[in-house]
Amino acid sequence: MSFPSLAKLRPVWYNQNEKMKRAGANMAKWIWYFGDREIRLSFLLHAKRDEFGYTVPAFWHTEDCRHSVIFKGKISPSKEEKVEAFVRGDGFFSVDGKRYPFGATPTVQAGKHEIEARVVNLSGLPAVQSGTDGDWTCDDLLTEPVRAGCSDACTEPEDDPGVFPFLYEEIFPAAVTETEGGALYDFGRETFAKLTFDTVEKPFRLFYGESPEEALGGEEAYILEPVTEPCEKPCRAFRYIFAEGGKAPFRAFREYLPLERAGSFRCSDELLNRIWETAAYTLELNCREFFLDGIKRDRWVWSGDAYQSYFVSRYLYRDSDPVRRTVVALRGNGDMKRHINTIVDYTLYWIMSVYDYYETTGDLDFVTRMLPKVDDALRFCESALDGNGFIVPRGEDWAFVDWADVDKDGANVSEQFLYAAAMFSAAKCYGAAGRDGADLRDSAEKMLRKIDEFFRDGEKGAYIDCFESGRRHVTRHGNLFPLIYGLVSPERRDEILKNVLKNEAVPPITTPYFKFYELDAEARYGDLSRVTEEMRAYWGGMLADGATTFWEEYAPDSSREEQLAMYDLKFGKSLCHAWGASPVYLIGRYYLGVRPTSPGYETFEVAPRTGGLDMIEGTVPVGKGTVRIRVADGIVEASCDVPGGTLIAGGERFEINPGETVRVKA
Repeated sequence: MSFPSLAKLRPVWYNQNEKMKRAGANMAKWIWYFGDREIRLSFLLHAKRDEFGYTVPAFWHTEDCRHSVIFKGKISPSKEEKVEAFVRGDGFFSVDGKRYPFGATPTVQAGKHEIEARVVNLSGLPAVQSGTDGDWTCDDLLTEPVRAGCSDACTEPEDDPGVFPFLYEEIFPAAVTETEGGALYDFGRETFAKLTFDTVEKPFRLFYGESPEEALGGEEAYILEPVTEPCEKPCRAFRYIFAEGGKAPFRAFREYLPLERAGSFRCSDELLNRIWETAAYTLELNCREFFLDGIKRDRWVWSGDAYQSYFVSRYLYRDSDPVRRTVVALRGNGDMKRHINTIVDYTLYWIMSVYDYYETTGDLDFVTRMLPKVDDALRFCESALDGNGFIVPRGEDWAFVDWADVDKDGANVSEQFLYAAAMFSAAKCYGAAGRDGADLRDSAEKMLRKIDEFFRDGEKGAYIDCFESGRRHVTRHGNLFPLIYGLVSPERRDEILKNVLKNEAVPPITTPYFKFYELDAEARYGDLSRVTEEMRAYWGGMLADGATTFWEEYAPDSSREEQLAMYDLKFGKSLCHAWGASPVYLIGRYYLGVRPTSPGYETFEVAPRTGGLDMIEGTVPVGKGTVRIRVADGIVEASCDVPGGTLIAGGERFEINPGETVRVKA
């Protein structure tokens, strides 16, 4: 019986897809204190950001994993066997109370036996490799024991769960241009890769750039570094590299995850096809240990950014593990003392993400495990209410909403709508887990009544950002969440559509971040053809300006210098930002028309709309299956390889049986 001392093995780069195919119910897995692997990986990630030659730690408190853990389990061999313990760390293990050093192989007789491993790992994640006959618990000598965490990706004795395994592939520049001062390498599109130097004849400097201007920007390039000897440089985001002094003897290796796309899209408009593909590639680059905001800056996990990535991922990948890892890592350990990322709205997105994950996967066990952290987040939010009962920043925390002229001089309406939506979402989690969520729903309804009392402007037919400032400022931002989350009556909804979304006097949104919400609302209640034109103009505008991935911010009328600058830095803007990937979500959700109607896509609807296009076709992952949709020449076709699907077309509903294709008039 192996219950797997391999304390200092090198990390192994493996084909994750192949391993997961082999990882069945009887495969031994590495186990750890639930959540600690994600927290450890997050701790390491948030210490990796560098710029202008120095490290920039995260702007918020980051936690490391527990470094001393007790693992307890049971084995039931049917015959005499030896027990061997594979661990990450030091300590000892015991069988039926008798202690052994790691490396010993005691013999046990047939029957039931209790196993305990006490592991300390001062430099990493304490872990043991266990068999699968029985649940394992973990104890940190401070809190109640919890069931251990594990992953199908960590099954081999040589795996180190505390080191994230990426794959590498050599890539080559599409063009090299020699200039007076050196050589400019163009890799054709944005990438994330490391450079290796086998020989270095004389010292020189490298300048990385998402744009040619940045790579040729000298000391103002965001990342520049010297090369003085044979070495391997850390992975960087770039499309262009400028080598000072002439051609450089390097090789480039792209770092990536073996993500398999289950979603696809084609239509009669080639520009929209390019937009979808570029959006998918943008998310792919930012899907790593977790969903990052951008691969150049900040390379951190921001809850608001990640929240949108979850929805894009739903229409692109079947594997939901990146979502799970990100949700766990963002919350951390212990009781909340600050908002997630120090931002009020980001805590509220996190609460909603737990139910959204359940809706996608049907994984009730995960919801149950996360509910204590949801409870604590709700308690923390309640402690941050002002005298009117509205949620506001406390201490060093702040309200973000968006990079826009949003009035936040007091309680902000966007935050209040998000708080109500978060309470409704948490109540759904309670219901799924068999708990009563009535009090939460009552609190959410009370919040909506107060929002109407304090924030609604009858003359403007809209919600103002803030009532305390006296400015009575109306933005698109403050009026989108009530539409998206169904928090207002149909009459109020129509008022907002007329007085805000279709009102050109209301300032436009200039970030892909809130374009996600604006076009989501338009697609739900407005004309999908307008969404098509907006995607063509906004995301198509970035493509016309040379984008190979989508940007953090885009103002079509801005100069090239303004397009590249941000945060008072000449090249501060991220040109590969995950929140730019929303066309994948918008197309999958509203054009292909797929949405779950019960958790895990046990049942789902397919209600395609063309948005003014002559033809659309594509695939969407639905649980363990895939639904295929095509609309052309007035005919809708839909098929799927799992049950539970319903096609909605021509005002009628049709069951989609596995293995059959439904063809009806649009």
